[in-house]
Amino acid sequence: MSLEAVISSSASKSKQLWPLLVALLAVTCIASIISKELSAFEQEVLNRLMVAFGGEANLPETDLQTSTGGWSLRPETAFEVLLILGFSAASTLTGFRLSVVPRMVVTVQLFVLSILAEWGLWRWLHLRGHLIGYFAAVFVGCLAGYGLRVLELKYRKSESQYYELLLRSRELSEARLQLVKQDEVERRMLAADLHDQVLNDLKAIKQKFEAYTNTPDAEAAETIGKLLMQAMNEIREVMDSLCPSALEHLGLAAAIEDCLRRGSERAGFKPRFRSRLKGDELEALSMVEQSLLYRLVQESITNVCKHAQAKTVRATMEIDNTHLVISVADDGNGIDPAKLREDSRGVRYMRQRGDLIGATIAWRPGEQSKGTTVEIRMDLSGRKDGQSSSS
Repeated sequence: MSLEAVISSSASKSKQLWPLLVALLAVTCIASIISKELSAFEQEVLNRLMVAFGGEANLPETDLQTSTGGWSLRPETAFEVLLILGFSAASTLTGFRLSVVPRMVVTVQLFVLSILAEWGLWRWLHLRGHLIGYFAAVFVGCLAGYGLRVLELKYRKSESQYYELLLRSRELSEARLQLVKQDEVERRMLAADLHDQVLNDLKAIKQKFEAYTNTPDAEAAETIGKLLMQAMNEIREVMDSLCPSALEHLGLAAAIEDCLRRGSERAGFKPRFRSRLKGDELEALSMVEQSLLYRLVQESITNVCKHAQAKTVRATMEIDNTHLVISVADDGNGIDPAKLREDSRGVRYMRQRGDLIGATIAWRPGEQSKGTTVEIRMDLSGRKDGQSSSS
């Protein structure tokens, strides 16, 4: 164990010990005061106790008390105070450490033990104890210990919540940093795509156009037109990747359907899309949240296109109680469980994007253990229209 851990453990124990010591001293003082104020009643209780145990009644007053009912400074008095202190310590620890049923059992045992202690002191040592003080120490001690237990549980709960929030804050900070790095990688990939595809097409168009200006013919014009159309499509794909126009103008459902259609054109699977939304359920989501949800679906469809070799891909949107549920299911090869266990980079990025908007993502086998189903679930309860913590 490291030195820091030892110091932390010692500090934690000392924080717990000081309230117990203060409570113990307070209980002992309260029990002593009660015993002093009820000294005459204690004599009557002792007489009845002796009768109950077969002894003689009307026992003489001992000189443990002064004529005013106070405590005398005799060695026996110190012994009696130690007994009260012992019952106070036992009852306080009982109330602090034990749960309900064991606490009740031990409390009853302490009451019985105090009666036996009173009887034993007089029977064998001819000393008059302070039964009322013992009873008060047990009762007040149990209450004080239980109060400390409640305060301790509240403190631990608040401390746990604090460290949980601190840990989650650190995780979110790390997630944002990683997402910034990922966005930087994606920007470089887009720059590479523009350089390798669009720029090369524009260079080819330039060469064809120069040749066309020298010797115009219909074949060259047709080639230039095809190259221009290809460059336009590539630029459109880059723009949709940066900011999907369907999401901005038609909404999330239409954007997901369009993303599924374009994925089918690339990979050759049959797209199936179904939305069970009435049209106003998504008004509580900001554009940022809808954009991140779209990115999650887009990443799922991209993974299908790259790895699944699926014949059919189904995407659905529905409301389950207060949760928006978006699922993408394919009948392809399925996902390697080791990637989920190892938390691969793609899976980690998707989870981090989901954490930013409070969405959870689950991967599970498809129907009849064939293919993969990605389920994105987001709670919509407690939201105002168009407002959220992520906006």
